[in-house]
Amino acid sequence: MSPENGGRIELRLGQASSESAEYEAHLLTSDGSWRASVRVGKSAGAQRVEFGAWQAESLSAPPEWLTSDARAALNAALRTSQAEGRWPRRITRWRPEPSP
Repeated sequence: MSPENGGRIELRLGQASSESAEYEAHLLTSDGSWRASVRVGKSAGAQRVEFGAWQAESLSAPPEWLTSDARAALNAALRTSQAEGRWPRRITRWRPEPSP
């Protein structure tokens, strides 16, 4: 179900090791829905978070503000894995759309 306003971030853990993980990302707004695989940690290189190609019903990319929030959530998951030795299995967030 799409949010009426703002955007929703859903991240589900796939494969994981002590240094890296793969998540399935699903970003939703009232205007669209986008899915991609995401590599986090050492396997993602210097950026530490690398999104794969986005799959969507339309040709547009997800909004940058929502992608940035998803990246921040994944960086927090990376810090959690380094501190606690485990990756969060599921991350769900709602974010308001930024003011113009």
